[in-house]
Amino acid sequence: MNPMSHNLLTFVNHACFHIANEHTVLLADPWVEGAVFNNGWSLLDSGTSNAALIAELAALKRNTFIWFSHEHPDHFSVPFIKRLKRGFPGKVTMLFQQTKDKRVVNFLRGNGFDVIECQPGIPVALDGEMRITVFPHADGDAYCLISSGGCHVLNINDCALTSAAQCELVKASIALLCERVDVLMTQFGYANWVGNPFQAELRCAAAAEKLHRIKLQIAAFAPRITVPFASFVSFSHIDNCYMNDHQNTPQRLAQWARLSRATDSLRFMQPRDTIALGVDTAESLAWASDAAVEHWERLLSVPCALLPSEPPATPAQVRAAAEKYRKAANANLLGLPCLLELVGLIQPLTIRIPDIALTIRVSYLRGCTQLHDDQLADISMTSPSEVFLFANEYGFNTTHVNARFRVGDSGALQRFSRFFMPQNLGRQGYGVQHPLATVRYLLGSLMARLGRRLAAMQRRLAK
Repeated sequence: MNPMSHNLLTFVNHACFHIANEHTVLLADPWVEGAVFNNGWSLLDSGTSNAALIAELAALKRNTFIWFSHEHPDHFSVPFIKRLKRGFPGKVTMLFQQTKDKRVVNFLRGNGFDVIECQPGIPVALDGEMRITVFPHADGDAYCLISSGGCHVLNINDCALTSAAQCELVKASIALLCERVDVLMTQFGYANWVGNPFQAELRCAAAAEKLHRIKLQIAAFAPRITVPFASFVSFSHIDNCYMNDHQNTPQRLAQWARLSRATDSLRFMQPRDTIALGVDTAESLAWASDAAVEHWERLLSVPCALLPSEPPATPAQVRAAAEKYRKAANANLLGLPCLLELVGLIQPLTIRIPDIALTIRVSYLRGCTQLHDDQLADISMTSPSEVFLFANEYGFNTTHVNARFRVGDSGALQRFSRFFMPQNLGRQGYGVQHPLATVRYLLGSLMARLGRRLAAMQRRLAK
């Protein structure tokens, strides 16, 4: 075996890569085939597969670990896990952050895998040369520091570090674990709904903001090599394909890095590309990076194949999904959604469903009512998307990411998000199962809201 391969980072696809030394292989965030986010996203490169990745891991014949950063399906692929259970000949140990609901951990254990629940900021030794340290981030996400053979890989993935102050907090969290980040891996494209079809300026701004984030991260962490990843996807349904119009591309990002002089360390990877940790440099990877940019641009030059639409739901199915959700949310939070609506912190949601010519209003207090078809709506979406939205714990989160909806006015997205706050609380484990944690969370949110209002009042008075 080539000694260089003892500490090798191999890119697989999208947010998936693995690091292997002589004894151990650590795989991160395997999603390598199939559509995700309720038929909303597809991989740009369809040349990878679950079977091939599992065969590759098996051929390495090393102690195998898999880390999942969060529960989004482009990082936590249930089809991959099911295929792994059936087809991997050896033992695999899963790694996931500690959570209140333990849903992911229980799912993995229920499928026969050993699981290590990673405590925040506490290194987990995988062998004498490799360790991973996991740090929870906002909304169930997490970032990690992988240390292997004296080199350090900081995987930010989807964590939204939007200010220098947030970057400094992350830098402080890893300061005692490494002196210098060798490889920084970070998302480079917008990854949720950004405007209706005619609001291209919002997507332009979102794409530019992603570049600003990368600049902040490079300034904070001063990595030897920066690898943009976790954005090699297309919005691939007729409902959302317009979202691709101003997405960042590898070529745009490479040109931006050169022209802005933001960094000389930016290097792209394509499937099967490798970095020999401790050996390769930004300079030695320049040719491979140029080839990777060309690879992704070739794929982007071909219009993406649109995913098929689901058959429409009936009006009765639409109303039943909304009503079942309303009852479950009120039961889990002991009527809190009704109280929040009563005091005006949540407003009833009006949804236009054009494929079945139906408009409904959903209220935690009054249930689901049908409105005249010309009623102004907060949100417009197809009937299958509406049923999915109400029937799944990740309904709002997935729908916001897949962008298969339209908003009615400038305040509609906030009303949409606020209406589904009870759903978001439930998927994070809050509710009747953890009453004290729920009360602490709600009081903390209330105090933060009051603090923001007081600060705004002080700014107005100062003027």
